[in-house]
Amino acid sequence: MNGVRYECCDERRRAALVAPGAPAGISGIDYVEVRQGDPVSEPTEIDVVLVKPLPLPMAGLTGANIRLTGGLRFPPPRVSPVVTAVPGGATVRTYRVQIPGGQPTDFSTYRLAVVAGSSSAQPPAFLDPRLSVVDLSFKVDCPSDADCAPDGRELPGAQTPEPALDLMARDWGTLRRLMLDRISVLVPGFREDDPVDLTTTLVEALAYRLDQQSYSLDWVATEALFDTARTRTSVTRHARLVDYPVDEGASARLVVAFEHRPAIPARDGVLLRAGTPVLPRTEGLPTVVAAAAYPALLHQGAVVFETAADVRLWQWRSSIAIHTWADDLCCLPAGSTSVTLDSTASAGRGPLVPGDLLLLAQTAAPDTGEAADANPARRHVVRLTEVTPTTDVLAPGLLLLDVAWDAADALPFDLTVAAEVERPAGPAERVVCARAVGNLVLADHGASLPPADHLGLPPAVVAGLAPDLEPPSPEAGVPWRPRVHGGLGPLSRVAPLPSGTAVEVPASALLAVDPDRCLPELSLQDAFATWTVRRDLLASGRFSRDLVVETDAGGGPALRFGGGTGGTGGTGGLAPDVGERLTVSGRFGSGVVGNLGPDALGHVVVPDADAAVDITAVTNPLPGTGGRAREEIAAVKVRAPEAFRRQQRAVTAADYAEAARRFAGVANAMAVARWTGAWQTVVVHVDRVGGASVDRRFRDALLAHLERFRLAGFDVAVRGARPVPLDVALSVCAEPRELRSEVGRRVRAALSPFGSRGRPGFFHPDHFTFGTPVFLSAVVAAVMAVPGVQSVRPLVFQRFARVGQDELGLGVIRPADAEILELRDDPSFPERGRLTVTMGGGR
Repeated sequence: MNGVRYECCDERRRAALVAPGAPAGISGIDYVEVRQGDPVSEPTEIDVVLVKPLPLPMAGLTGANIRLTGGLRFPPPRVSPVVTAVPGGATVRTYRVQIPGGQPTDFSTYRLAVVAGSSSAQPPAFLDPRLSVVDLSFKVDCPSDADCAPDGRELPGAQTPEPALDLMARDWGTLRRLMLDRISVLVPGFREDDPVDLTTTLVEALAYRLDQQSYSLDWVATEALFDTARTRTSVTRHARLVDYPVDEGASARLVVAFEHRPAIPARDGVLLRAGTPVLPRTEGLPTVVAAAAYPALLHQGAVVFETAADVRLWQWRSSIAIHTWADDLCCLPAGSTSVTLDSTASAGRGPLVPGDLLLLAQTAAPDTGEAADANPARRHVVRLTEVTPTTDVLAPGLLLLDVAWDAADALPFDLTVAAEVERPAGPAERVVCARAVGNLVLADHGASLPPADHLGLPPAVVAGLAPDLEPPSPEAGVPWRPRVHGGLGPLSRVAPLPSGTAVEVPASALLAVDPDRCLPELSLQDAFATWTVRRDLLASGRFSRDLVVETDAGGGPALRFGGGTGGTGGTGGLAPDVGERLTVSGRFGSGVVGNLGPDALGHVVVPDADAAVDITAVTNPLPGTGGRAREEIAAVKVRAPEAFRRQQRAVTAADYAEAARRFAGVANAMAVARWTGAWQTVVVHVDRVGGASVDRRFRDALLAHLERFRLAGFDVAVRGARPVPLDVALSVCAEPRELRSEVGRRVRAALSPFGSRGRPGFFHPDHFTFGTPVFLSAVVAAVMAVPGVQSVRPLVFQRFARVGQDELGLGVIRPADAEILELRDDPSFPERGRLTVTMGGGR
């Protein structure tokens, strides 16, 4: 006969019954043991054990006090009328209940309850009602695949309490504390204060690894959302999804001027190779720096510019006289696009050619004649489009050149070439106030590492300056995202020079830095070809050797390659093979630090063999421009969510006009859609700033700009506005004390497009655009505002060479959609507008 124990009470209730101060005559069922008869014909015994013994005969029980319930297939068995107290004596703690044999039971759960009598459901007075019932089974010994132990989860009072775990533990200290506390619960006697214990060592190592893993999980969760992302790489990629290109900055560009004074003619025409370093002025450093001293200057943090092209230096180009044609008070007016130069000193060597850069600069103040008083703002660089030899019959011995440049490089100020300066101790003296300089070359901010080969540095020095990658080569099964180490500053982002001939690209375009076209100056070379830096890998072919330069968490450059390896191709091009090492070269230096002021440069680096070259001065006549810092992450988070709202396509005619207005140099635009018989053509009429004409170069540039907005199946044509010349005649009466001629000059200056003293007049092209009417009252008001005018009477107010439509009576002239009103007041071109002023009164 086997015995199975069934517990009744929980620990808290049991402890309350045996605690000091508990009622002495109250107990409860602690547990029961069932000894099943085998076979069924044998009797079954049930021992009911109390929490604490009770005195007899008060606690005596009979079969009427034992009630069995339950059973599904068979009714509950009946118990023997005699209940024995075990082991007997004056007290009792165990009752033995006997169930006669021959009573079958099933596999269900039965319930044993101790009651006050056969007709009562309440327990005896000496038993706790909460501990007077217990569940049991008579089939525990039967074969079963299930665990014979009762499931404590089914009894609320028997549930094991959940351990108090700190679910917010993320760092090493809290994770270590959490594991040690748990071990202390599971392993009695564990000493957590023993630092040399192996368990403590393992716990600390595991906490370190979990700390790293927690950081990785937190980092992924943080960088997954645009609002919470902190690294520049994540923010840039999020912004790219809404078509917002993050500005990564740009390197500055400037013009470098050299003064070359060779001791002997044979040393004239020295060649400076592209990539020659030019440095800011430093006290104690010679103008010409030998290449051997260049590495030390790099490590000292020097701001380095490098020339963008080869240039030959000629002595006569260091200072070129401007020919005045015997005009002692010569002045180049603002807007000039040509000048005559005296090239006699060249002796035919190093002639100027179209495409050369030329500096026009004030060398002395016109009022004092002193070079120290020269205005550095009176400097302008142009790019020559025409160079024509000419002669002066009054000076046949001079070799003169008529040079011209593009209108985009027009002189922005009046440049006094020669002036007479009063001297306190003598007569007035003629002073040359301006000259030209031809030894010019463009230079961009950034130092090439390793330095260029033409500097002739030793191989060991070159290798020490070369940047490298970390990790140096790809590993199997791990994406390779190397970082560039060894660079002196951020990677340069140099704008490529515009393509085209010398005539087509003015100096203003060469000096302009477009950040959207700037790419990192980085080159990677493998055993077969060169890897090319791209803005992204979306357009890279399967076998393209392309890469993208991103900014890592530390602010340095990190590289991202395509998805193909082993020559198989893949998404976004190839990736280097496992174990393959790449040779790295780059250019370092970017940002606003390159926007140097004028005359900030002072040194040029040449090979040691050329250290005796006769370069006496190096400078930048104009300030550096275009250098800009990369866009801040906070600014990206503000602008990127709004970027996709900006319309980047043109469907209606108004869309094309709006897209054209975004182009530089466009004051206004209007568009008309026309059916040509084969397809739709959108004709865009453009009003340029300052009334400039729509020439072929501007038209081609605007068409290229509109191409990204154009709807498929539509053609685009660019036209200038249709000018509407005006014919205006006024009768003006001057005040009695005013000169009629002087008042008439003032009136004409007030109305003519370009006014006087640099102030635009009433009919300036920028005052009128598509659909802008001209009111007669406004014309009269402009005339009446002229000093010396007493009255004005309009005589003619209509379109030029057209039959009047009573515009004078209506007081307004309105243009059509594509028309712009104009009145140029040029006697040579009356068809562009005529102004007639009849003066009266005055004297």
